[in-house]
Amino acid sequence: MITIIYAVKPQFAEAEKEWLKEQKIYPAVQNHWDNAGNPTVRFAMILPPDTAMLVKLRHKLDLQKDYFQR
Repeated sequence: MITIIYAVKPQFAEAEKEWLKEQKIYPAVQNHWDNAGNPTVRFAMILPPDTAMLVKLRHKLDLQKDYFQR
């Protein structure tokens, strides 16, 4: 399993949620601000490697690491 976090601009957030729903991916969503103070919407998810590739090809990731259950 892989942990992925990335951000999109607020105007693209609804379209991103719909695309993820079509892929049967249900992320955690959080309103956030980048370093320049611009608002963004952050998506976080834990996915198997084959599904994670779909997201990796679509977005520049803020974080990607292996998921280890505690």
